[in-house]
Amino acid sequence: MFTSHHGNGFGDSPKYIALALLDKEFELVWLVRQKNAAIPSGIRQVEYGTRKALYELATAEIWIDNCRKRFYPPKKETQVYIQTWHSPLRLKQIERDAEQELPSAYVIQAKQDAKMCDYMISGSSFSTELYRNSFWFKGEILEVGTPRCDLFFQVQHRSKDRTRYVLYAPTFRENSTTDAYLKDFERVRKALQRLGYSEWKVWVRLHPNLRQDTATFDFTFSENVIDMSDYPDIQELLNQADWLITDYSSSMFDQLIARKRCLLYVPDEVVYQRQERSFYFKLDELPFPKSRTIQELEQAIVNWDETAYQRDVAAFHTRVETYETGHATEKIVQKIQEICKGDNYA
Repeated sequence: MFTSHHGNGFGDSPKYIALALLDKEFELVWLVRQKNAAIPSGIRQVEYGTRKALYELATAEIWIDNCRKRFYPPKKETQVYIQTWHSPLRLKQIERDAEQELPSAYVIQAKQDAKMCDYMISGSSFSTELYRNSFWFKGEILEVGTPRCDLFFQVQHRSKDRTRYVLYAPTFRENSTTDAYLKDFERVRKALQRLGYSEWKVWVRLHPNLRQDTATFDFTFSENVIDMSDYPDIQELLNQADWLITDYSSSMFDQLIARKRCLLYVPDEVVYQRQERSFYFKLDELPFPKSRTIQELEQAIVNWDETAYQRDVAAFHTRVETYETGHATEKIVQKIQEICKGDNYA
């Protein structure tokens, strides 16, 4: 039984685990808020929040989710709950570390979810320590890597044309403002053109909390600046894009694992840290060049030093002790088969 982002979409680590189980003779069920054409026919779709969904949850042997559960029947002792979480690493403080800033209802929900959870999946020593100390979690931590990041270790098949892509994926602000977002994409494209390749396009992907409102924001989309907010799987965009520009989004750490280029555009850095949450890392400690103005961003692009960047990325991998090898999904599938051993599932 799979759920991702409370029934919104087919993605993140649960997607990659489900795809790997398709040929293993399991009965696979995915909870959705609306029918999703991206979900293979071998995975049965059930509407999230319905009696049918409750029945499926109540009778499933294993639950796999990437967020705290809001909708569920009482979990049986014989059922197993695997929590993948929805980022390999994170910048903003979360769970117990941000308890004073979180809604009290969420904290209650998170503590109850932690009691039900049997396994959490970790991609680094940093995450293992965080899950143990800040997630109210007492179960087993599977230090195998992040299933959604296995994609970055596969051979990439690039189209033969000379078009290159930069993905802009900012996080949301609590007040839903986009005032600090990058808007002048033409200057970014021109800066990138100075590095080579004549054709650069920008993919803009807003946070799920904002993507319903893209028409109301003052972005100018065109042939060269494309709204990808409704694209179902950001991992595929990260894998195809040559660069990522973000701010405080955990997508920067997917790029870290992929060892691909990432820039931070943070004109509201001081205000954000004062009004939102504290960070686990100072921005200056990260391997990603930081810009507060469009001029600084242009300079960061044209003065890019790949050797220095890869050195800094490697040092950060060492600091957080990553476990990413590209085999996380395979190891989780093996664990699921162990759990179900003797039940004619494997």
